[in-house]
Amino acid sequence: MSGAELSLRSAEPGDLDAIAAIEAACFPRPWTRVMFAEELARAFARVAVAVSDSDNTLLGFACVWHLPPEAHLLKIATATAARRRGVGGALLRHSLQGARAAGCEQVQLEVASANTNAVRLYERAGFAVVGRRPGYYREPPDDALLMTCRREWMGDLLPSRAGL
Repeated sequence: MSGAELSLRSAEPGDLDAIAAIEAACFPRPWTRVMFAEELARAFARVAVAVSDSDNTLLGFACVWHLPPEAHLLKIATATAARRRGVGGALLRHSLQGARAAGCEQVQLEVASANTNAVRLYERAGFAVVGRRPGYYREPPDDALLMTCRREWMGDLLPSRAGL
């Protein structure tokens, strides 16, 4: 999916049902609709959504906390039908650009070690593994990889960055 086929914007209360549905399809211990509503109300939280330009369907979302000098990427999820079409990469680029604009010098995240597609996506964006939390995830059991992307690793974050 090219950038011309989707739009990125801040999430709104009307998006919460679709966000919660994507979350439930992607994670064994999903956040609730109420949890996402709380994120929308937090001054330091940014929830972005990717929306199809053709039919306004919500394709995915990202949730980031801006806590300069750091940001924490809490979630990126893509609707099953929209996977492997660049939606996750677009949301990641958008999240990194927003963190940079907010004055964050680095972005941190945790990702399940078995989630190799996500790990590769983050590595292509300039993230590096800086640690491991054994047994962090319970369902299914897995370690969390701690990853960091420092401002100097972010490059210019242009949409043309290879692989994003």
